[in-house]
Amino acid sequence: MQAVAAARRIGRHLVACCCALWVCTALADVSAVPLTAFPRERIAVDTRSAHRHLFEAWRADNGPSRAQGLMFVPDEAVRPDQAMIFVYDSPQRVTMWMKNTLLSLDMLFVDAGGCIVTVVERAEPGSLATIDSRVPVLLVVELKAGTVQAGGIRLGDRVVRLDAGWPSGQVTCTPPN
Repeated sequence: MQAVAAARRIGRHLVACCCALWVCTALADVSAVPLTAFPRERIAVDTRSAHRHLFEAWRADNGPSRAQGLMFVPDEAVRPDQAMIFVYDSPQRVTMWMKNTLLSLDMLFVDAGGCIVTVVERAEPGSLATIDSRVPVLLVVELKAGTVQAGGIRLGDRVVRLDAGWPSGQVTCTPPN
């Protein structure tokens, strides 16, 4: 009898914890800022094959906006010529995940010279797997899945923030060996 009573108490606690988790998740959904609240700017990806791909980007440049990114945004709300950029104050190793992200994304991790140093294609929506820049970066660009392949974007290509005048100076990006 004591074992049955203990199992029931554990079951009630488990249900209470699940309900609390559900409420926290629901509250997180409510606090999401609409994309229209994010600052916008133009960026370009210059490929080594002399192609320039232009994107209209939403900018996440502080803790709360970087934490949200494209979470809760449906696939049909993002065009192939749009991007989300995550801007950091100093070079750092960056890790991300796809929690609460509803669309598949390509990710470009960009160093202080504007060079693409890590490419992740078709990140899985909702995944809790860690996506790692592997090296210090100043910028992460999220694009609609398939954009990297369609545009021939590769390691060693260059990202330019046109409206911000970044990066300053000419740097020759070279792909890793």
